[in-house]
Amino acid sequence: MDQNMNAFLKYQSQLNEQFINHVDSSSFENLCHSHIQFFQHYISPNFSYADFSNRTQRAKNPLKLFEDLISYMALYGLAHYQRMRAIFAHMQAESNSKFTQPIKATIVDYGCGQGIATLAFIDHLLESGHTIEELDIILIEPSTMALQRAIYWIDAKAKAEKMKINYSFHACNFDELADDFLASAHHQPYIHLFSNILDIYSTGSYSLDHLSQKIKSQTGQHFVFAASPNFNSGNIGFDTLHQYLQPQRTFLNTQGNVQIQEFNFKAQTLLSRQSGVRAYAAYI
Repeated sequence: MDQNMNAFLKYQSQLNEQFINHVDSSSFENLCHSHIQFFQHYISPNFSYADFSNRTQRAKNPLKLFEDLISYMALYGLAHYQRMRAIFAHMQAESNSKFTQPIKATIVDYGCGQGIATLAFIDHLLESGHTIEELDIILIEPSTMALQRAIYWIDAKAKAEKMKINYSFHACNFDELADDFLASAHHQPYIHLFSNILDIYSTGSYSLDHLSQKIKSQTGQHFVFAASPNFNSGNIGFDTLHQYLQPQRTFLNTQGNVQIQEFNFKAQTLLSRQSGVRAYAAYI
């Protein structure tokens, strides 16, 4: 049994090294396409969506296997990213709020996974013509494997764009965060990102009351962005967060549709479709 496990772990390590050495992270789209190609070649032949879904509880549980990190990004990465980009674009078009240039800000990514929401926000800033001076990035994710991957992808972006980034990361769930986890010596706005995380609030896995209190206790400007697939049960998390935060201004709090792309593993192709989204943007 131990020999089989050691052989499996060695194989996973070799696959991981092979993937990292050949991945194209020059853009998020290319990053996802690299995941899709790797998934098709190495994972798809023996892939069972039912097993993946059961093992990860439809990606609600922390991802613990290399192949699950790849599968998640291949199957959901682009849609996850595109939902967040749609929210940022909507807020920019509908509001008069502008970040002071050059931008110095603190990004807080809740349940960050592999850093998709943070990458989406950075891409939004860059493609909107903003100059980024420095970012403090707080990553919160119970999966240490996903955290490591998030840092790797964000670092690649930072090096390509010559950005200064400071990290703090917390391998825990939200209820385990210290009361002062947002404490910072910098007087700069906070960008709170809740991507594909509020829709699982109804499972009882964390307290939004406690988390909201910690956010509101930190002096400063706070912008909150949230997106998830539009599930009836998922709307509870959005409504509860809004109730506890009591924002000064709400830019967006709606259900709608966005155009997304996703890899269909049965058809082995990338498909585009309209997808339901629950979206939220506010200033506390």
